[in-house]
Amino acid sequence: MSFTRTYLNILVQLARVDGVVVQEEIDLINKVGRANSMSEEEITQCFDEPSDVGSLSHLSDDEKYEYIYGIVQLMKIDGRLYEDEIKFCAKMASKLGYKEDVLFELILKIYSDPDLSADKNSLKEKIQTFLKK
Repeated sequence: MSFTRTYLNILVQLARVDGVVVQEEIDLINKVGRANSMSEEEITQCFDEPSDVGSLSHLSDDEKYEYIYGIVQLMKIDGRLYEDEIKFCAKMASKLGYKEDVLFELILKIYSDPDLSADKNSLKEKIQTFLKK
């Protein structure tokens, strides 16, 4: 499965964890898919047929960061943190090879500065220190 398809599958599963998929979540998932050259049909397939997320250990450190950053961004998009979302994100962080503390760091940074895109690279350096080596 491709990087983007796996990534979108994770985002779709996270969006569904709390039982309600809000429009903002759908919009973000569509935006990620389009930014990665996926067709509308491929994006729709991710919603209709989410697949199991296998091992993520083959990803580069940069790809792992993109995944964890996007996961936390989606988790905070509706302005609420649900226990099931946090558990799902912790599971994904672990699959990506991060220490669990990475979630607290990202949640704090992304919640305190919602327009983090300008500072995404400096945050990346800090977050990469949470990768298990």
